Amino acid sequence: MKNVRPRSYAICGGAFGDEGKGRIVDMLVHKLSKDGLVVVYRDNGGANAGHTVEFPNGQRVALHQLPSGVFIQGAVVVLGKEMVLHPGDLLEELSQVEAVTVTKDRAEIKIDEMALLSLDTHRAFEAVLKDWQSGGKGSTGRGIAPAYADVLLRHPLRVRDITHFQDEKVKQHYKMYTALIAGLGQDLATIEVPTLAGQKIVVGSEDEFVARLKSQAQSLKKYAESVHDWLAEQWADHKVGFVFEKAQAVGLDCRWGVYPDVTASDTTFAGIFSATEGVIDPNQIKVKAGVIKATYMSSVGTRKLPTLMKTELADLIRHDAHEYGATTKRPRDIAYLDLPALKFFSQVGKIDSLVLTHMDVIYPDQPVKVCVGYEVAGKKVSYRPDQVFLDAVKPIYKEFKPWDAQQLMQADSRKELPKEARDFLDFVAKQVGVPVIMITTGPQREQGILLEDIGV
Repeated sequence: MKNVRPRSYAICGGAFGDEGKGRIVDMLVHKLSKDGLVVVYRDNGGANAGHTVEFPNGQRVALHQLPSGVFIQGAVVVLGKEMVLHPGDLLEELSQVEAVTVTKDRAEIKIDEMALLSLDTHRAFEAVLKDWQSGGKGSTGRGIAPAYADVLLRHPLRVRDITHFQDEKVKQHYKMYTALIAGLGQDLATIEVPTLAGQKIVVGSEDEFVARLKSQAQSLKKYAESVHDWLAEQWADHKVGFVFEKAQAVGLDCRWGVYPDVTASDTTFAGIFSATEGVIDPNQIKVKAGVIKATYMSSVGTRKLPTLMKTELADLIRHDAHEYGATTKRPRDIAYLDLPALKFFSQVGKIDSLVLTHMDVIYPDQPVKVCVGYEVAGKKVSYRPDQVFLDAVKPIYKEFKPWDAQQLMQADSRKELPKEARDFLDFVAKQVGVPVIMITTGPQREQGILLEDIGV
């Protein structure tokens, strides 16, 4: 393998999102921090991401733009160049982190000054697109796609444009979105947009928009810097641990997902290379793991998965596993595990190993039903990310005996797992074509088992 860099791990969603990857990142950062500095790098997405950190005293914090590891002393959390950051939401998130009383441990936070801005103008434009035919269909309403579109149209705003405030550039941005939205028959100043705090606010006039952004920029200024050289130094020092947390999942990538339920950023490990401006080659990362749910899949949006459950079991799983979006609160569709899809996502996402969460979501009277292939008109076919194609396929299923949940949750090693669980893991690894390196056996941080030695 080419120049594998020790103490480096990258985690992505291996299916359609909401797989529990934040928890895996938290576990890795916690273990690595015992032996020195850990850099936690997030390179894509913005306030459309979401995962919840729960503390023993019951306090809960929903993180969106901040990656896992922010509560671990000895870590440095970096918000990378190809993220799209909403200043108001980020400040609200930082205040929620500071309000946690159960721990005073905090990571240092760095914001790459080249990171992109996702603003209330973008959220307003996305809302107008939803009203105008279905141009915003499949979006979270967080302004992510318009913010990335600004890059392609050559007029993005970056963090450094507000920490060293560029009045004219910001005003031109407002004027452009005023014109775009007027062309779609609405008035930017009067449009209401969502905030992380829960209430909606009006975008307001140009002066109001600029003043609000200036105030937010002053509070964020202490976090923003050029991280390029610092990042290169840390990557060259093999004593420093690195954990890369991807947002969303490979099945939501705009190239590899089912349109229109896709996101605008690169959800594969390839995005790390461009976000770090070539400093970090993902081919050198020691472990590139895709996280999937073990006994089922979940999906939010208009996509129709061929293995969708239409049974009481789906309602039971949704209730027991709290299958509602951390950002949108939307109830998730529940589907049988789809191995052809997972194999495709592993190939295009350059995933070299799997982490299976939710192994404890198992019922003694229900076999674990898994899709092992597709047929169209009697002919076997592979997965393709196209809804018309997926509507036509007939899933081929295989059933596994359920394992004992209590034995699973008490296990500390692979050999202590129920035989049914071990057989299931071996089958998934063989079908997808990459090894399963870790599973979770319950909701707590310590309820996980490393099945292979990955150096932590």
